[in-house]
Amino acid sequence: MKKLLKLTFIILVLTSCKETSESKGFEGVMNEVTGKNSDVNEKYDLLLKELGTKTPLSDAELMEAFPKKIGSLNLDGPGNTDTGSRVTSSNTLIGSFGDNSVRMEVLDAAGQNAIGAIIPLKMLHLNTITSENNNAIRYNKKERNDILTFGTDQDKDTKAEYQSELRFLYDDRFYITLQGRAMDTDELWDAISIDDLSRFKKLNE
Repeated sequence: MKKLLKLTFIILVLTSCKETSESKGFEGVMNEVTGKNSDVNEKYDLLLKELGTKTPLSDAELMEAFPKKIGSLNLDGPGNTDTGSRVTSSNTLIGSFGDNSVRMEVLDAAGQNAIGAIIPLKMLHLNTITSENNNAIRYNKKERNDILTFGTDQDKDTKAEYQSELRFLYDDRFYITLQGRAMDTDELWDAISIDDLSRFKKLNE
């Protein structure tokens, strides 16, 4: 009965929406209620359970695994050393490459960090909105190198520091966020080499 009432409410809201993008936003909720997202829920629930049992890497291990180069872009910092990257709270490592043309953030989604990575990725997976009303922001879900990525593009003439962003889960553990300056998501992906993250994979064996 509660599910029926919830479904009825959502239908009423959907029919009252005037903007197409708003209707698409509610589509993901509709699928959640009707059970159409059961496979997505199962996938992320399993990831959440498995990652919750793992021990996060130490700051030193994160620093050691962080690439000194992605694609043709060198890690920013004197002498291409670890001074170009830094560990923040919650086992997150941040660094920039190519004179700040690409920024990368890596969260080790093990242990208590699993929720902070898996829930946002699940919401991105369920999201069906493809663009904002003003068309200045565009979203995309695309499989790249067998990795499901969630992208955001902004017009290059916007005042935002970075015009593109990609989020994905690497090796079913590391929550990666890439941001690109003056490039779209396809150009951002082409600017890096996913193989340069392989040291993280070795620490996940």
